[in-house]
Amino acid sequence: MNSFQKHYLDVVQKDLILSENLSTIAKLSKPKKISLSLGGNSSDENYVLASLGALKIITGQSPFFTQQKPTKHKSNSTREGVGGKLTLRRQKMYLFLYKLLFDVLPQIRQFEGLRAPAHKNIHSFVLRDIFAFQELVPLFPYFEDLNSLQCQFHFTTKSKAEVVVLGNSLQLCFLKGEK
Repeated sequence: MNSFQKHYLDVVQKDLILSENLSTIAKLSKPKKISLSLGGNSSDENYVLASLGALKIITGQSPFFTQQKPTKHKSNSTREGVGGKLTLRRQKMYLFLYKLLFDVLPQIRQFEGLRAPAHKNIHSFVLRDIFAFQELVPLFPYFEDLNSLQCQFHFTTKSKAEVVVLGNSLQLCFLKGEK
């Protein structure tokens, strides 16, 4: 068990039980999974492989290849590759969250925080500078053409307010006053 998962179990759960007056841990809000995707509109083989490689390096988990669905306007029905996607759960989710909060986000220049959640159990944001992940910096020539990393945090919450409370407990930097 890593330190961030231990923080959730030892500190966040107890705080939520006391603040929400819940009788059982089963009713608590918790992080469910993190979905990451990296890619773009290019079907170039090198671009797609770079997307898959970057996700593998960032998370330590093998991503799967994503394809763009064919449009009705195209005469042929071939699909074009657009990159990679993966889902982190349990311990790998907590490891990535810790890395994101304490290693990656502090590396971003002029980071002002994350916008308030727009959904009752999902928080999405885009990380435009993938080189905030220090492990990608030495490999810059291979990844310089990559687009931004799309992140989605999935929670077991029932309202936007619960997402904000859980996010603040987990040290997510939500901006105040935005809707």
